[in-house]
Amino acid sequence: MNKLESLVYQWVKNNPKIKNRVRDLYQELFALIPVPREQSVCPVTVREGYFFGFHDKIPWSSDNQYLLSHDYLKLPNREPKRGDRVDIGFFTGENFTSFQKITSTSCFNWQQGSMLQWVGKGRQFIFNDAGNDDNVARIFDTEGRATGVLPQAIAAVDPQGKRALSYNFARLQRHFPGYGYLHGKDPEVENEAPSSHGISIIDMERGQINKLFSVKDIAAFQPEKSMKDSFHFLTHCLFSPSGQRFLFLHRWVKKENFTYTRMLSCDINGQHLHLFPTHEMVSHIAWQDDKHVLAYCRSTEKKDGYILFHDQTREHQMIGTRFFSSDGHPSFMNNDPEWFLTDTYPDRFRRSFLILYNISKDKRVDLGHFKQPLSYKEAIRCDLHPRWNYDGSMVCFDSAHPGKRSLCTMELKDFLSTGRCNPL
Repeated sequence: MNKLESLVYQWVKNNPKIKNRVRDLYQELFALIPVPREQSVCPVTVREGYFFGFHDKIPWSSDNQYLLSHDYLKLPNREPKRGDRVDIGFFTGENFTSFQKITSTSCFNWQQGSMLQWVGKGRQFIFNDAGNDDNVARIFDTEGRATGVLPQAIAAVDPQGKRALSYNFARLQRHFPGYGYLHGKDPEVENEAPSSHGISIIDMERGQINKLFSVKDIAAFQPEKSMKDSFHFLTHCLFSPSGQRFLFLHRWVKKENFTYTRMLSCDINGQHLHLFPTHEMVSHIAWQDDKHVLAYCRSTEKKDGYILFHDQTREHQMIGTRFFSSDGHPSFMNNDPEWFLTDTYPDRFRRSFLILYNISKDKRVDLGHFKQPLSYKEAIRCDLHPRWNYDGSMVCFDSAHPGKRSLCTMELKDFLSTGRCNPL
């Protein structure tokens, strides 16, 4: 954002309806000015009709041979309806251009898909689906064999593939539809802070569920005045690299539809609960290592930006203040956590930027920008949600710049070592 845009944002940020309307009118006006649909430092491979989901999961298998994806079967660009299904499968072959369908699911949204992800370092993957009574999580292998079913929908699997975290996706559908499911049930949907569900951890081998705490428990933990008469829910679970702790977001929505968020962490037994020092807003998060967490959020000094926190302490520092003035979806390079990958929401010209940033060097590298169609907004928007492969040689992102939602990859190995790219 430039200074004028930042000023307007500060004025309207606490009223979602006005903020979204101002943004839409502004972008519609600038959409009349022609700009390139795509510009990038390296060639981009586009797979139209496919997408992966969120930025906090790695779509590649641990050996970088398989690339998980949803095939949305030419569904129209609208919010999911009951009866809609997407195919589940993966890309293989040279430059990951050969897709193999394995199965399908009716539990998905455009932001996080079906929570599709790998189970540990092997050849099994997991995703959410509708069961007979409630949502479940199904496990398949790359040979197409069904190898297991968990009794609840899952949000995250630990790096070892032994445990999964779960919360109620049906509850999200009420006030967070881009992240919830039409299927499933919330027995306390009218209750502001339910006690029957919250965050559970599942033993994936035994299917055993241990409820760590309820929504009511978290709402009662160091409560704030703004929580009164609000609809509470828990979301965005993320295991640490060792799998011994995890992050999650606690959100509450006021009657005027303004959402407050705070970020917490705890160990896998629900103990040593830690509330991070933020104010009103936390959006997107990533573990740098077992002790440090990056979040785009509002600081206790009421400044928005990327902040690097030390878990279980109040230590934190703002980073990249010269380069970042708006929200994004960060993920750290596995073999060099000084680098993180992130993106931006569409600017005045509807361009989403793909960005590399080095923390120790305070260095930003723009990998490209991609113009998103005006029709992709709100719950059906197509954020880039960039993700690394395991050796940092390739990135994957979703984008609608070709005209429809697409799964895209960019090879970075030569660029990172020489500053140049080999053509496809």
